[in-house]
Amino acid sequence: MSSLSSFEYPGEFYEVIRKDFRDLAAETEFLASYLPPGGSVLDIGSATGANLRALAALGHPGTGLDQSAAFTGYAASKAPEPGSAAVEYVHTRAEEYRTDRRFDLVYSLFSTLNQLDRGELRQLLESVRGWLAPGGHVVVDIGHLLNFVDGYQPNIIAHHQGDGLLVTRLARQSVHAHRAVWRNEETIIARDGDGTVSMYANFFDQTVFTAPEVRDLLVDAGFEVVAEYGGFRKEPGPRIGRGPLLFVARATATGEEAAA
Repeated sequence: MSSLSSFEYPGEFYEVIRKDFRDLAAETEFLASYLPPGGSVLDIGSATGANLRALAALGHPGTGLDQSAAFTGYAASKAPEPGSAAVEYVHTRAEEYRTDRRFDLVYSLFSTLNQLDRGELRQLLESVRGWLAPGGHVVVDIGHLLNFVDGYQPNIIAHHQGDGLLVTRLARQSVHAHRAVWRNEETIIARDGDGTVSMYANFFDQTVFTAPEVRDLLVDAGFEVVAEYGGFRKEPGPRIGRGPLLFVARATATGEEAAA
């Protein structure tokens, strides 16, 4: 991804942070509702693999793509639940991934796709269309303009605890107005169970999209948007800015497919 980003810190620290922002049970139920029994999944921005492990426990084999070597290594090291379907983790940038496989569901959560600029997102969605099995769906969870505006804070101090760890994020947000890009610079300070303290620099740029832009990009890439939600419990879009914005789409038929 051409936008700057760095997530090279231990996966166990990310897991502690993630639990304060995410509802894994709701995400799993939402994603599984678009899968046939045993249907396969591709996770773009799989991070430490929490979503893939949860779906694998329900019998859905999966592949995860992530640009962080640390997160991919952590995900691969986690033992699956007994009886889980197979999961593969690939350390790669999504726009560089190539495969002949077809998946019943391709999804990207937690504003991962905001790390692409508009041209890159358009190209990736075109690739995603080719990765879908007939009848498959794509789920896009994206940070939208009102979300960014409502959540903007120039400086953030946040503490996250779990599994004997204490993780503190010191974050600074800034805006590049002409590019419509949000810069996030973070210092992550972590104390593990034996009292050892470590510190990591983390930064990422996010392109600010509006909902109509994302909808148009999906349509231009050959998709039909079949549902839009404001959360993983299929609630409507928020009337205030804060909160996720979910698009569910499926590929429209090409001339050859329609004639088949």
